[in-house]
Parts: sequence; structure tokens; C-alpha cells
Amino acid sequence: MRTRTPWIIALLLLTALPARGQEAAPEPARFLIETITVEGPKAAAANIVRAETLLRAGESYTEDQLRLAVYRVHRLPFVLDASFSLRKGSRRGAYELLIEVQPARWFFFDTWMRAYLFGVPLRLDQRGFTSRDQRSNISFDGLVGSRLFVGRSGVLFGALDSEEGFQAGFTQYDLFHKGILANAGFSTNVCCVAEPLPLGLDPRFVTWEFTNSRRLSLNVSIPLGGRQSLQVAVSDRAGGAGLREEILVDNTVHELGDFNQGELSYRRAEAKWVYDTSDDPIFPSRGSTLSAGLEASRVVAHGLTIGGPERPAGGAAPPFKSQQVLAAGSAVRYWSITPRQTISGTARIAVGRSRIENLLVVSDVLPIVDLDYLGGSVRLQHSLTLQHGRARGRVHDLRWESGAELGFERTSPVFGPSPLRRFAIDTALVYRDQWGRVRVSLTYLSLGKIVP
Repeated sequence: MRTRTPWIIALLLLTALPARGQEAAPEPARFLIETITVEGPKAAAANIVRAETLLRAGESYTEDQLRLAVYRVHRLPFVLDASFSLRKGSRRGAYELLIEVQPARWFFFDTWMRAYLFGVPLRLDQRGFTSRDQRSNISFDGLVGSRLFVGRSGVLFGALDSEEGFQAGFTQYDLFHKGILANAGFSTNVCCVAEPLPLGLDPRFVTWEFTNSRRLSLNVSIPLGGRQSLQVAVSDRAGGAGLREEILVDNTVHELGDFNQGELSYRRAEAKWVYDTSDDPIFPSRGSTLSAGLEASRVVAHGLTIGGPERPAGGAAPPFKSQQVLAAGSAVRYWSITPRQTISGTARIAVGRSRIENLLVVSDVLPIVDLDYLGGSVRLQHSLTLQHGRARGRVHDLRWESGAELGFERTSPVFGPSPLRRFAIDTALVYRDQWGRVRVSLTYLSLGKIVP
């Protein structure tokens, strides 16, 4: 008689495997947080840190939730380093959450030296030294400023900026005790600020110079949970209309509007959902950032006169109006491959529609132009920490960052360099301490129309 024992054993094994797979994974340990203590900063800054954790005393959290809370603290602009630990509370099973913070100084600076090598001649930067053939540029820029904590959780700041001129602003944290952040800023520059306009706003691919400009901005961030937030930003720059120059030197006509003739305004608005688990705003080493939302922008110029090699100076130009709406999404991911090395990847895609009135094209003015826009980019970056000091009262980092980026933009119909490709390779040394940051970078940038 044939035995059925092997078949019975096999059947038992098969029935046991699903049962094992269906076993519930053990839930992560949770810690009852009785109190939250912040050490390091003064009272107002400590209130901001406590609010930014989005944690409430008397509730239980996992270790991962506590870690994400400290990451949010890391992303505060006045925090250089933060760590957390748990102490025994007043009763069994309860803990005190201790957050130790290394704050930045009340006085701060940010300075950078940029050196560019261009694949083709470009009119891209009005500051610094540009070579005669417009294939290289070196600029030195920076700002110095100070911050003052006011009230329960407010920060007032002011700065002198080589690009934006005088700046002032106010940031209110934990608005309405809901963890909402609101920031209002103002800047003014008695000289000139050159804005490269997006291809969808001006398909000739130009920079337009503002003279005696002022800029207003408002940013609001509303937390939607431990990792998510809704962010809204609006800005308005206005001033005199200066030079309107095509960025690609070898592209048809060099167009301009006379200095101090006419007014120019540039408004932008953005609303997006953000998912952020990165651990640092300047030197991230792990986590990811996802965003998706709508972007709208509008440029208006009126009272212009036209000059240049193709037109007699002093001719009046009709008002120029351009507006664009985009749906955009982006993703950034950071991988810590060693304790001192990080690799990151970034991707962005945007699609939208724009309408332009009185577009100036070579020797003609087009009354109405409707454009479809598509753009995207990818970037890979490697970061190496050369120095990392965290002594009490002394924080400093020295980091070497290198990356490559590839992007494209396309409008339909075409009135300029479309589709436009962008390729860049850059390397930089960045030093940060409790007083500020110094950045020295070298970039090779190639822009041009994609040839089929």
C-alpha cells in the first residue's frame, strides 16, 4: 500500500505558508510624550521650535514621527543643528522629549562667487565681469542682515543685498496656534534688477531690466500632517522698464526699450501641495520632497519707447501684456551612501498655456499670441562633507557639491528659440557656520535651440 505521508506533509506546508505571511507585522513602539523641552535658543525661538514639531504634549508618537519632527526643526532658517532624546517622565510609561538646538547668530551673512563658462555667447548676467566674447562671466554677490525675535513666535529681519538692494520682512510662526507659517517681505533697489522671463511669457527668450524697482512678497505654509503641507506664494515686482535683451547673442535681433521710459511689472503666484521628509534645508542627506500645484505669472509693460539697430530711437510701442498658467510637479530624492556622501536626483515637469498681447518680434508687433508650453528637467548631484563640526557653541560644515542638469522647453507656435535645450555641469564648495554661508561655484552652461 502506497503511503500518503509526503503528500500530507506538503499540504500542511502549503497551508502554513499563507498563514505565516498573514501574520500581522508588529506595530512600532509608541512613546507617550508628557512634556516637550527645548534647550539652546532663547524663549521666543524655543516657542517656534516647539510649534514646528507639530507634536502635542499628552499624546503618543512613534520614533519615526519624532524623527520627522526634528527634521522639521532642522529646516528652520535659524537652526543649524538639532537632536532629540527621551527622558523618563513623572509616571511609568511617560517621557519628556528633549530637543537640543544649535541656533544661528542674530547677525548673518550669505556670500557667493559664481564663475560661468557658456557653451554659446549669452547675455545672462549684468553683474560682475563678462568676457568680450560673452562666453564667460564672474560675479561676486552677497548679503548681510540681522534677525530679531519678537512676541511669542515672530521674527523680524532686515538685510542689504547686492542683488535685491534693501530687504525687510516679518515671519510669523504657529499662526492661530495651528502651526501655520506666514512670511511677508519687501525689497527695493535704486539701480537695476534683470529678470530672465520664462519662455512661455516671452518666446523670444529675453531678460528684462527693472530700474528703481521694488518687490513685495507673501508666503503661507499650512501643515496638513506630519509630512505634508499646502504652500501658497505671491510676489509683485514693479519699476521702470529698462533693457529688454535676447539671451542668445547669436539669435536674430538685439531688442531693447529705452532706459526710464515706461513702467514694468512682474507678478507671480503659486499654490502647491508639498510632501517633505528631507532632514536639512541646506545640506540634506536623506529623505525626499514631492510637490504638485499651479503656477501663474503675468508681465505688463506700458509707456515704452523702442530703440535698437533695427528701429529709430524714440518710437512708441503698444503696451505689452503676457500671462501664463502652468500645472507643475517636481520630485527630489536624497540617498545617504556613506556617512559623508549623499546622492540626489531631481525631476520637474510643467505644462501650461499663455496669452501674449503686442509681442515684439524683429520688425513686427503681433497683437494676440496664444501659446502652449511644455518644459521639464532632470538633475543628478553628488555631495561630499569635508568637515562636520558640532562642538558646543561652534557649528561648521564644509561641503563639496557637484551635479549635472538637462532640461528642455517648448512653445507652440514658435516665435524664437523653441524647442530650447539646457545643459549644465557645476561644482561648488560651500562653507556654513553659525554666522552665515560662503559659496564658491563654477558652472558650464549651454543653451540653444534643439536642432532636429
